[in-house]
Amino acid sequence: MRFLPLLTLLAHAAVPFVATGQTPEPVQSVRMGLRVFPDTVTIGQPFRLTVRAVVQPGARISMPEGPDTTADDSGIRPVELRGPRSLSMTADTAVAFYSLVAWDTGAQQLRMPDIVVTIDGSERRASLAGASIFVKSVLPADTTLRVPRPARAAILLPTFNWWPWIAALAVALLALLLWFVWRSLRNRPPLPVDPYLRAQQAFARIEKLELIRQGRSEEYVEAVVDVARVYLAARIPGVRRSNTTAELLDAMQSRASVAGDLTPVLETADLVKFARGTVSDDEAVRGGAIARAAVEAVESAHKAETLEKSKARAA
Repeated sequence: MRFLPLLTLLAHAAVPFVATGQTPEPVQSVRMGLRVFPDTVTIGQPFRLTVRAVVQPGARISMPEGPDTTADDSGIRPVELRGPRSLSMTADTAVAFYSLVAWDTGAQQLRMPDIVVTIDGSERRASLAGASIFVKSVLPADTTLRVPRPARAAILLPTFNWWPWIAALAVALLALLLWFVWRSLRNRPPLPVDPYLRAQQAFARIEKLELIRQGRSEEYVEAVVDVARVYLAARIPGVRRSNTTAELLDAMQSRASVAGDLTPVLETADLVKFARGTVSDDEAVRGGAIARAAVEAVESAHKAETLEKSKARAA
């Protein structure tokens, strides 16, 4: 019990905690301690530095933000800060926590800047130069005992001959193009045929059938009259193939002479078509001649009118 006052005095004067084997240099009016845990790490393994400082009342203390990360001569940054600094202040006691990581083997100084204490306008510094960490290597003691794996065989990518497929595709495209051309040519509308030429071709086909010689004079008259109707509908405005005889004659007022010649032939064709009338061979021959003559007359008048219009446009 008689040593109790002495122990109490020593407890107030002692540093709260220091790292094993590390004793920082004391500074007047500042009591401090630091701890590195764990004290031995491997490359890239995070470790923690705890710094605790007690100052006299009224003093202001400034803890460093982190270690000096300036690279050494080899270009390596031995120790770096991992994450932000954690700082707490209770009364006149400041505690700072640093999460660090080392990138080189061996004993590494943490290179922490000094603690700055301001008392009555004057600055005092407490050095943290004694803080260090030992970084052990993960390699075996004798690196020659490490046998590397054998090199893998080169990866051979399979080759594929695309040229036959490209040629086949080209042939298919060419065939498709030819099919489109053939289809467009097949489905194109036929070229217009001159009505007079078409009428002459139709008359020639009827004559080859020799209907009169076979005793089919009625069919002959119907055929030649139908050819004349088709021609007149193409050449004379207002005339239609479906017109009745009366309507056709009214529409042919500009060709009154031709209409007068066609009248008996048209009436005979109506009797044959609608009343099953009979026609003699002579009447059939005469009707065919009249139909042909009417076509020739209308064509001559059409050519004359076309020539006059051409001259007028040229003039």
